[in-house]
Amino acid sequence: MKDAPPVDAATALAWIQEATLNGRYVVDGHFLMRSRQRRISLQDAKHAIFHATKCAEYHAQQPPLAGGTSWRVTGPDLDGQATSIGIEAFVDHLGRRTLLITVF
Repeated sequence: MKDAPPVDAATALAWIQEATLNGRYVVDGHFLMRSRQRRISLQDAKHAIFHATKCAEYHAQQPPLAGGTSWRVTGPDLDGQATSIGIEAFVDHLGRRTLLITVF
């Protein structure tokens, strides 16, 4: 049976953390633009993901880019500031992956 993107927050967070930890993530151009605007580095975003205090379904203005499910993960950045990251959890030929979409 083919793996399917997560549909509940607890599963999504575990998927996102595991994929990110193992380098199975893709950074979208919009994420790069928003992280520069908000002065949030990729390391800040990863810290927020690994120390997440909340994961909730994210209803983006556009459908998921990779056919997965979208999530808003909130946690502290390296300075301890609450940071939310828009992330898509998806499956491709490499398995479970994540797409970092935006910084709120």
